[in-house]
Amino acid sequence: MNTMFSTHAVRLAYGRTLMDGGSSLLTSDGYDFEVPYKGFMVGGLSGETKIPLDICDANTFHTIWHKYATEVRKLIKESRLSGVSYAVGTWIDNDCIVFDVSEKVATSRSAYALCVERNEDAYYDVDERKSVFIEKENDNAEA
Repeated sequence: MNTMFSTHAVRLAYGRTLMDGGSSLLTSDGYDFEVPYKGFMVGGLSGETKIPLDICDANTFHTIWHKYATEVRKLIKESRLSGVSYAVGTWIDNDCIVFDVSEKVATSRSAYALCVERNEDAYYDVDERKSVFIEKENDNAEA
């Protein structure tokens, strides 16, 4: 069985991160996973971890992945909402692999509002396969 904690999940995420620049594996039960095919992913549910690419080998990735998969499972168990889905998200930024927990939402409006609430820089549009950066109120303020 392929669960969030399986070698298959970790290898899929690691390969997609290195080859495609990022990965999200989504779960609604804390065990089984799927690759999101629509919607919007918003992070900020746990602290990000950044590991330089030159030291993030498969074993290091695996260890950190399990930490985040455990956090996803905990969030699902604590959630009182039905149908909520969370993901372990990874991407490459400034020669580092970044790990985060994200939440799947259905609309860009919801994604934007959550970004503002969580002080996130961007959300990920699954359909368009791109990050959408949000303008923050103080971005244009003069110092």
